[in-house]
Amino acid sequence: MLELRDVHTYYGASHVLQGVSLDVAEGEVLGVLGRNGMGKTTLVHTVAGLLRPRRGSVRFGGREIGGSSAERIARAGMALVPQGHRVFPSLTVKENLKVAVRRSGPDGWTVDDVVDRFPVLGERYGLSAGLLSGGQQQMLALGRALVGNGRLVLLDEPTEGLDPQTVAKVGDVVDELRRRGTSAILVEQKVDFALRRVDRAVVLGRGQVVHTTDNPQELRTDTAALRELLAVGGTART
Repeated sequence: MLELRDVHTYYGASHVLQGVSLDVAEGEVLGVLGRNGMGKTTLVHTVAGLLRPRRGSVRFGGREIGGSSAERIARAGMALVPQGHRVFPSLTVKENLKVAVRRSGPDGWTVDDVVDRFPVLGERYGLSAGLLSGGQQQMLALGRALVGNGRLVLLDEPTEGLDPQTVAKVGDVVDELRRRGTSAILVEQKVDFALRRVDRAVVLGRGQVVHTTDNPQELRTDTAALRELLAVGGTART
C-alpha cells in the first residue's frame, strides 16, 4: 500500500527526516511514536504531499508519489487528518462534511456515520465551523477525512485537545478503520492509546526509525524500552 525508502525531508536548511524507510500493508494500521520534534508530523506531511522529499522514494499503491502535489495524492485515495483543527471556518459543519464526500462502496463512511459517531456535530450542523471549539473542530477534521473514504488515512495527533470521552470515540473510529480494512498511519503522543489499537509501530528519533515492533502490546508493558525510546515510565500512559 505505502512504501518509503531512504526518505530525506528538509524544513529549509533543517534536515528533519534522515533516511526513513517503512511500509504500511493493505488493511494495516501503523503507529508512529516518538518524542516531540523527532519528525513525526514531517513524516505525515511528506507522505501527504505537503512537503517534498529531497531524496528517497515514496510509493503509494505501487506508484511513485514523492514530489506530487497534495491534491493529486488525495485524488489517488489518501485522506489526511492534520494536526491543529484545520477546517474551512467560513463554511458550516454540514458544508465542511459534504464538500469532502467521495463515493465509496457499501462499507464506506457517510455523513450520517460521522454524525452518529460525534453527535455534537449534528447539533451544530448549520453553524460555521469557525465558531466551534478546538475539540469540535478536531472532530470535524476527522469526519472530513472519513467521508473522503481514502484507501489510506493519515491521522496526525487526532486526540490532541480532546476530552477523555471524545478521545474514546476517536479510539472507536480507529478500531472501525481496522475492522473495515482501511490502511492508516496513526501519529500519537498518547502512547497507550496508540499501542492498544495499531497492528505495528515504529518509533522515530532524530528523524530516523530507531525501533520497530510487530507486537505493540508487548511494548506497552516493556518499562525499559518505553523509558529509553519515549521517556515514559512504567506501563504506557494514556
